[in-house]
Amino acid sequence: MEKVQMDLYQKLKQYEGTKQYQAKLGYYRDGNFHIYKDHLGNETIGYGHLVLSNEKQAFKNGISEVEADLLLHADIQRAKQDVKKLNVKIPEDSRWNDFLVMMVFQLGLTKTLGFKKFLSALSSGNYATAIIEVKDSLWYRQTAGRVDDMIAYVVRG
Repeated sequence: MEKVQMDLYQKLKQYEGTKQYQAKLGYYRDGNFHIYKDHLGNETIGYGHLVLSNEKQAFKNGISEVEADLLLHADIQRAKQDVKKLNVKIPEDSRWNDFLVMMVFQLGLTKTLGFKKFLSALSSGNYATAIIEVKDSLWYRQTAGRVDDMIAYVVRG
């Protein structure tokens, strides 16, 4: 994996709960990740994978670390495709692309599209305003540490 992809992959593992963290909470036990409820009550498994109704049966006995990694990889690819649908005009090598992938990963495309002022500021290259807009949101209030870390990741780039 290229460095940026690896950074993104590791960041999402950290944000969604490392294997060690999930073991402390009992979500990782007996060599498998097990379904748990996220802070909104949604069934989740592995590194933040939202369990779809047609997946429940397949995940009932948990999934291995390799399967969790594969789900994370697939979810990142899906988020990258969804980021393209945002039609934000930023340089392809910008860390803002990773920020958007992490945002879509956590919130989904529909909720991310609701950040109209943020997306507009980003498209016009007004990054300071983009940061202000992100911080003026329920998402920020619910996950301030995570979003601050994501902003720091972009700014230090």
